Amino acid sequence: MAIRDIRRNNPWTTALIILVISLTFFNMLFLSGILLGFANAAIGTYPQYYSGDVFIIPTTDKTSIEDTNTIVSIIRTLPTVKAISVRETASGLLEYNYQNKLRPTDLSESASGTAAGVDPIAEDKMSHLSTSMVAGSYLSPTDADDIIIGSNLIKKYATVRGAVLAVGSKVLQTADVGSRVRLTINGAQKEVTIKGVFTTNSVFVDSRIYMTESAFREMTQNQGLNSNEIAVRLTPNASQEEAKEYIIKNLPKNEDVIVETSREALPSSIYSIIQALGKLGNLVGAIALMVSAVTIFIVIYVNAITRRKFIGILKGIGISSQAIEISYIFQALFYAVAGISISTLFIMGLLKPYVDLHPLNFASINASLSIGVADVVYNGLALLITSFISGFIPAWLVTKQNTLDAILGR
Repeated sequence: MAIRDIRRNNPWTTALIILVISLTFFNMLFLSGILLGFANAAIGTYPQYYSGDVFIIPTTDKTSIEDTNTIVSIIRTLPTVKAISVRETASGLLEYNYQNKLRPTDLSESASGTAAGVDPIAEDKMSHLSTSMVAGSYLSPTDADDIIIGSNLIKKYATVRGAVLAVGSKVLQTADVGSRVRLTINGAQKEVTIKGVFTTNSVFVDSRIYMTESAFREMTQNQGLNSNEIAVRLTPNASQEEAKEYIIKNLPKNEDVIVETSREALPSSIYSIIQALGKLGNLVGAIALMVSAVTIFIVIYVNAITRRKFIGILKGIGISSQAIEISYIFQALFYAVAGISISTLFIMGLLKPYVDLHPLNFASINASLSIGVADVVYNGLALLITSFISGFIPAWLVTKQNTLDAILGR
């Protein structure tokens, strides 16, 4: 009965119904996928280049991580540790063309950021920062007078790889790789050369100034061995929670440091955005399901109402109401399966591979479609269940009428 009804329908009407369901399912997958992809991209750049899988910083009443070497030794005993980057940080100021000032009150090109003293090799093992260089080259351990800076600090590279120059931010206007600039850290000044520029699409990293640890200590006259940040990279699929618990358990003074997983280390602003995007994705999916339910309900109800006399005749010759209802449910499921299949082929076969190769850039974050087989199955089942209900209710409303009244059209 369902097959016969579908065959007798106007093919353009059937095609239009399938198109509406296809667009509904596309809306469910695409919008939630791009929102989740944006969230994953925002998260991904942060632990990749900044926090690692486990991030250790001093408590708010401490200025540095005390007994850093002991903590690093404990971390190295962790079976899942892959790389460790120990950083010393302080506010830094870059100035260019300051020699050409006619008066002391004249302003030179300047940019402020966080200066970080690192072991270039250890940092690269942890973050692979060298792969993000867009100009010049990465630091080497012997670069005592060289620095690399994030693209947010220099105008020429502020739009490279999608980096966005913040409104009102001060940047080096004409400086470039090879330029000699004056670096000021805690009142100490030194002329250094910009060896390279990097872009990670993370505002926290792209506003940093990296230099060798020895050069940083020399500038700040810091003879201690304490650091300000320790970023730990774990082996693939290792548990961040277990690593965090291991470190805290073995620290002699764990009350003096804060140990966080990559998600816990996220700034509250980013985490709030991610939560909002997740809720927005769920809302969009729910609205799409409602649109699909209403569409199928109207189609089946109109079809059943216009064929009420025929349904009455079927009941009169002995066809059960359940059989008639099931035929309309099959019609609804046919529309749903056809729409799901078309959208899935388009998204997974064409759109997703294209966006993976050409990511969508939003606010300096390159987002891909975060859609997997599980997402297709989950949303597909939700749409099928919705279609089942939307096909059953109108058929039930029509078939429950008195058989004689249906045949006579009363």
